[in-house]
This record gives sequence, C-alpha cells and structure tokens, in this order.
Amino acid sequence: MNISEDELEQRLRALFADERLDLPPPPDAGTVIVAGARRRRHRRQGALTAVGVAAAVVVVAGGLTMVRLHADEGTAVMSADGAPISVKPPENLTPGRQPQPSIPAPTSTQDIDVSPPPGSAPPRTVRPSSAQPPSKLPPVLSGPLLASDGFGSIKLGMSEAQLTAQGVTLSGAEPGASCTVYTAQGSGVPAAATVVVSKAVGLTVVTPQQAAHTAEGVGAGSTKDQVLATYPEAKEESGGIGAPAGATSEYHFRLDDTGVVQTSLMSLNQDCAG
Repeated sequence: MNISEDELEQRLRALFADERLDLPPPPDAGTVIVAGARRRRHRRQGALTAVGVAAAVVVVAGGLTMVRLHADEGTAVMSADGAPISVKPPENLTPGRQPQPSIPAPTSTQDIDVSPPPGSAPPRTVRPSSAQPPSKLPPVLSGPLLASDGFGSIKLGMSEAQLTAQGVTLSGAEPGASCTVYTAQGSGVPAAATVVVSKAVGLTVVTPQQAAHTAEGVGAGSTKDQVLATYPEAKEESGGIGAPAGATSEYHFRLDDTGVVQTSLMSLNQDCAG
C-alpha cells in the first residue's frame, strides 16, 4: 500500500502522542540518579589519585637513575635527557686541605731530586771516613826530631869550637862575608844536616838533609792546612810557611804540591840569612 509522506507523518505523530507508550518514573528515581552521580564522581577522583601516585613514583625512580655515583672511578654520572655526563671530582681533596697538584710517576728508571720541605734542616754532608779535618790528621813522627832549640846535641848559638866539641864534624865549608855554611855530621847529630855558623852569634840555621819532624808532629808529608792548623801564628812566605818555634827561634817549612818536603830551624838572633 502506498501512502504519501503527509499521511505517514500524521500517523507517526499520532503514535508518539499515544499515552499507552508513556513509562512513568519510579518514586525513588531522583535518589537513584543522585547516588549514581556520586559514584561516578568518586571513581573519577580515585582514578586521578592513582595516576598522581604513579607519576610521583616514576619521577622518583627517574631521579634515582639520573644521578649515579661511581665509587670505583671517583666520577659522578648525571643524565638529564638520557645522555650521560661524566664529572670527575678534584684529586687529593680532603677536609681542611687545599687540592694538591698530581705528580706524574716516572716512566723510566731515573734519579728524582726531592727538595726538603720549607723550614726543615738542610741535609748534613757526611765526610768519608778517610777525609779527616787538617787538625785531625795523624802527626808526622818519621825521621829525627828537630827541636825548637837545636838538633841532637847541637844547639842554636854554639860556635864552631863548641860544635866540634860535641862530636860534630863540619865539612864542605862555603864561607861568606859573616857566616859559613857547613855539612854537619857525626855522633853529635841524629843525621847529616846543613848548618850555618855566624862568626858573631854562632849557629843560626839547621836543616836536616833527610825527613825530620817537629815536636808538634809536623814534618815531611804534612799538608799546608795541617801546618797552619798546628801553628796558628804561622805566616805564608815564598815557597813555604814560617812558624814560631820558641822564644828565640822559628821553623821554616818548604812546600810543594804534596806538602812539606823540608824543615829548617832558624835563630831569630842572626846576621846570616834573611
């Protein structure tokens, strides 16, 4: 059956207007609707709270993984966007102490010169056992003794006659204007010696022809420093050193590179040699 659109519209309106199609609401419809709305609101708030807690956990966990301390390497690795950043702390950093520069270890066997700390005493120089101070060298006692007043039985001031009376033989005379040089030997002297005898004042110079020593232990082989240390009033002269021997005499030590090579005794009261 074909009906027009106007007729169809009229039938539908009549159908919707029929009271038999109405469904009256139950008496507690308002209470049920309000309770349902409250339940939905509580569910929504619970879901939001759970999401917040989960986000906080994620943030804390992420923060813990962002900063990691490497105790074995002494470095701190911080990741802000997933890219690691390595930061190495200063070495030798302790409370109350300034950072000290690192000293590289030597790459090969070598001598390392270490300066003493400021304020410390300088290292002492240890002398070898054989290097003794000049004044501590052993005394020279080789050869006969040349005393401060003479040589053996002959004494300064003796005349030629007195010398021969002591058993001394004078030979090889070399006369001068006022003095004569002899070689003296015999029982009156410990060894042959060159002597100078003044006609006016007698024996003025005695020089043993072999190694001799003084009573203070200076003789052939003694060093220049040892002579000066033994005789504080000694004075250097051409070819040697002159040193006081007694109240009226003095020693003259002839030196070369090895030390004393000859020792003479000279009277201060003489007119022969200068």
